Amino acid sequence: MPKRYWMGAVLSVALGAAIAATAVVTTSGSSQAAKPVPVAPSQLADESILALWRTKPVEQVFPSTVTLGSQYLRLGIAPAAGCDVLPKAFGDELATDAPGTSCVKVLRATYTDITQTVFATVGVVVVGGDASARDKVWRQWTPDADARRPELMPDVFPVPATAAAGFADNQRVTWNSQASNDGSYLVYVVSGFADGRAGSTAAQLRTGSGKALVADSPPVQAASGLSDLFAGEFSNAGKGQ
Repeated sequence: MPKRYWMGAVLSVALGAAIAATAVVTTSGSSQAAKPVPVAPSQLADESILALWRTKPVEQVFPSTVTLGSQYLRLGIAPAAGCDVLPKAFGDELATDAPGTSCVKVLRATYTDITQTVFATVGVVVVGGDASARDKVWRQWTPDADARRPELMPDVFPVPATAAAGFADNQRVTWNSQASNDGSYLVYVVSGFADGRAGSTAAQLRTGSGKALVADSPPVQAASGLSDLFAGEFSNAGKGQ
């Protein structure tokens, strides 16, 4: 069985059994099975999208190779993490843009292009809240503007025993993010050069003059496109754009 991002499966089974056991009601001293409550197809589809981060095999969430102009090779995957791996400002911005939503879990992997010019940490933020609240994430989240806000920029994920073992936050050159088309997932990419050179300063990010924001560093710019590519894998194909 492929490895999956799921937790508490045994507890879920036990809980499901307990719920099933109580699905008998007593009326006038006799027992009868409770009638199942019909679930709307739209609700089933929404629940399926929300569960993708747990039900998709890891190899589908973070493929070993990704082609986007260049080929990117996955160096390693981090264990599913709590939302404390994100800057506080990131969560605050999510709550501001889409009231009623919150971060649920963060999945991360680090890639390098085939020439090992750049490293890129790809993060998938699982968003909680009802469908109408999550829809605001897609409509209100502003990835281009947020990319110039260093206080929102997530940390990188260094991968032990790989070329990215020393990948550090001071190498971050640029970052951006993209929401899936129903707002259930926010995908971000934090990029930096693989040779260890220092990244952009906060002032450079705010003014758009950082090292990666000019034409002489196309590899880092290209890596930023991974956010849109990965967000598409979590998008609800049935939702109109």
